[in-house]
Amino acid sequence: MDFTFIYSTAMLLLMLTDPFGNLPVFLATLKHVPKHRHLKIIFREVCIALVAMLLALTFGHSFFGLLQIEGGTLAIAGGLILLLTGIKMVFATLAETKEETKEEPFIVPMAIPLICGPGVIAILSTLCGSIPQATYLNCLCALLLTWVIQSIILCAGHRIARRLDRRVLNAIESLMGLLLVCLAVGLLLRGINQTYGL
Repeated sequence: MDFTFIYSTAMLLLMLTDPFGNLPVFLATLKHVPKHRHLKIIFREVCIALVAMLLALTFGHSFFGLLQIEGGTLAIAGGLILLLTGIKMVFATLAETKEETKEEPFIVPMAIPLICGPGVIAILSTLCGSIPQATYLNCLCALLLTWVIQSIILCAGHRIARRLDRRVLNAIESLMGLLLVCLAVGLLLRGINQTYGL
């Protein structure tokens, strides 16, 4: 196993899943749900998101292959999605992303698209085999590491929200968005080079 690849990929996936940015949305979505149900709902949603991400990692490349979408094209599309996601994270405010519902959420919006969004699916679908270190085992370990960290953050959401000011959460999300923009540009350039050989 390549631990450097696992840690770097886990950091990329963690920025994409954006647990600190999603935390206020999760809390707002669960506002009208009894507090004793919060932990169970969050754990259920992160498990559903994990299944979706595992499907994307395992079958995503083959699925896009059936649609005759080449790796370079998918890398460019994934880079554009990451770029838009990163820009949104840099300039978004918690007030703009706040969602409230009186019904108990199921899959949407918590599992999909907040945790497992199009950017995550695009990256997972192109990850395996993109470089020599990107074996299925290394990619799987990176995904599981990301999932564990994200689950801990989201399940401890109420405690984190009490300790951190909203401005701090905003700053963390903006910083992660900035890093994501940088990674998106790199992915775009790699996709363009792969497609056009520039």
